Amino acid sequence: MRTLTIIVSVLALATFAACKKDAKQNDHNVRAGILPNGSALPGVISTNVELVANGTYYLNGKTYVKPGGNLIINAGVTVKGIPQFTPAEASALIVTRGGLIHAVGTLENPIVFTSNSNFPAVGDWGGIVILGDAPTNKFEPVIEGIDLPTLPIGVDVHYGGADATDSSGVLKFIRIEWAGASVSDNNELNSLTLGGVGSRTVLDYIQASYGRDDSFEFFGGTVNATHLVSLSTNDDILDFDLGYTGTVQYVLGVRKQGFVYADANGIESDNDASGSADIPKTQPSVSNITIIGRETAAFPGTLYAARFRRNSGMNVTNAVFLGYGMGIQVVSSTVFSGNVIHAFSALGPVPAGNEAHLNPVNSNTDIQLIDPFGSPFDPNTTLPAHAGKGCDPDYSYWFLTWTAGL
Repeated sequence: MRTLTIIVSVLALATFAACKKDAKQNDHNVRAGILPNGSALPGVISTNVELVANGTYYLNGKTYVKPGGNLIINAGVTVKGIPQFTPAEASALIVTRGGLIHAVGTLENPIVFTSNSNFPAVGDWGGIVILGDAPTNKFEPVIEGIDLPTLPIGVDVHYGGADATDSSGVLKFIRIEWAGASVSDNNELNSLTLGGVGSRTVLDYIQASYGRDDSFEFFGGTVNATHLVSLSTNDDILDFDLGYTGTVQYVLGVRKQGFVYADANGIESDNDASGSADIPKTQPSVSNITIIGRETAAFPGTLYAARFRRNSGMNVTNAVFLGYGMGIQVVSSTVFSGNVIHAFSALGPVPAGNEAHLNPVNSNTDIQLIDPFGSPFDPNTTLPAHAGKGCDPDYSYWFLTWTAGL
């Protein structure tokens, strides 16, 4: 982490008026300083701005962290996204290429991004977007989900570049709830969207709950991510595209009744939308993950437990998949080994070296995890027969939250 110089001035304190639930977005760039508890995040951050520990803050529209800006979020902070009139205006936090975020919570005191509504719903606000300078297989792509005519002057939402070791900062012990926004077909914000993010960025212990579109989408880049949790996202749990080549390890993805799922996969991966051979080729390494669908029949709107298509590559090991109608769809460059997989209707071409079960009645009869469909999720999921497979056996970091009736 860079050395941070925090300057608290009379001017800064006067600039940040406290706001309640009817917070109004500040329209100007922010000078360095500590943002008082109860404030709205400004529209543009171009220097150091710190949110005080255990404070409550608001996103009312979009906040962009520009090059030279560093948003510092201390443990216990809650950031509430205020619902907007249209998805194109959705409140969201966007760290642009060259900007930084340092959001470090703890297991006991995580940082929570959630809806400001008293009755939260899927897609109430837009989520978090991080853009970096690491390679993608397209030249200067623009991130999805941003209505370009509304960009403030001087804000750039292109991403990608030549620096594979680029750093956009740290996200650790973060919970993202009720996020995502669909501006139009194939133009969506996710709970966490990553574009060209480099390998020195730290992503660890992040949970995405009740989101519209994907929980975690990686557009190119080399960033590594560990200890990810997805709870009842509307679409895919993990989505890879545009030449992503990082490593993802220790993932738990759970779906519950009470949500509408839309063409949802456990994992979806493409080299790009056209299936080109452009390089770098999408080729992430994914290991120690547990993807759980439904116990007795696939959720309507769900597709594959894992779908690798459109010239995508993938290395998947020590994973457990169950409760989807279809098992896996693979392409020739996918390495899929040492995994356990169930499907209700069709397994797909499961390569040798995997344990596969086609059971149209019950997804867990053959795999025998311990109460994978309970609320809350039972952490004792993996029996000795599957030792070393699935998510991290040390479940002390999972901070799953559940909503009554779901």
